[in-house]
Amino acid sequence: MGSRRAALFRPPHLNVAFGTLGTVSATPATVSFQAVNPDSGQVSGSFPGSLSWMVLSGSHLQNWTLSVQAGSSTFIGCPTIPTSAVHVNCSSASVSGGSGTGACSGSFPLSATSQQVAAGAEGDGTKSYSVSINFTLAESWRYVANSGCTITLTYSVNAP
Repeated sequence: MGSRRAALFRPPHLNVAFGTLGTVSATPATVSFQAVNPDSGQVSGSFPGSLSWMVLSGSHLQNWTLSVQAGSSTFIGCPTIPTSAVHVNCSSASVSGGSGTGACSGSFPLSATSQQVAAGAEGDGTKSYSVSINFTLAESWRYVANSGCTITLTYSVNAP
């Protein structure tokens, strides 16, 4: 009886570097809405949010994503205001220098489920990444608010 050997096909070496994600910074820490008249429609946040981080030893062969998620489905202290009343709109996404890219994902209502804000290709080497986000609140008579309405946001950066 003869013996059979199975061989696994092994492609030529493919060197894919995985970068190291640096500290993610979000500013400002608080975005305020100054609602005056529920007939006005939308109220912009006090400041656009800005997120920045670095990837060390990144590769243009890898992609990055930024996602946001609310800590609950309603505002803390104002349970009649759903988080979906806040709309998230990425206004810019960039990678410093060279081969990195960034693109906004579009506008969407905030949710307790993670949603992608921006994405792109990592740059080669060490690069800085920056995303600007605008928040607007749909003002309505059905939302009963007080000065203590808050919501916690969690940002997630995936940069392998």
